[in-house]
Amino acid sequence: MYCVKSLEEIKDNISTMDKYLDKKIDSEYTFALKLVKKGVCFIVTKSDDNGYKFYPSRFIGYANNDMNKHLNNDTKDGRETNPAISNVLNKKCIVDKEMEKEYINYCNKLGFIANEKGSFGVERKYWRLF
Repeated sequence: MYCVKSLEEIKDNISTMDKYLDKKIDSEYTFALKLVKKGVCFIVTKSDDNGYKFYPSRFIGYANNDMNKHLNNDTKDGRETNPAISNVLNKKCIVDKEMEKEYINYCNKLGFIANEKGSFGVERKYWRLF
């Protein structure tokens, strides 16, 4: 798998995640929820209900990604996807207290309580895409 090189590739992966979360087909829905819960770095978009949506970089950062490709990618690594996303968006992923609060709200809307920190006990970071 190769990393995203364009905003269009990022948006395609965002659409895939939205499909998994909106259609609520069990294996895909559970997969997407786990990605959101365990994520460390997220692309943030505004949602239709005046809230925000959060997309984990380890999924979004690989071009043309889907559940099967992601689960079979033994080399997936945020150290690879995060620089690729930063390059496309021309900004760094940063700690953002406002987005952290919104992330917690988003998790509540999805039906689970956000972990105190991201995976590996790391503070979550965000790219705003709005």
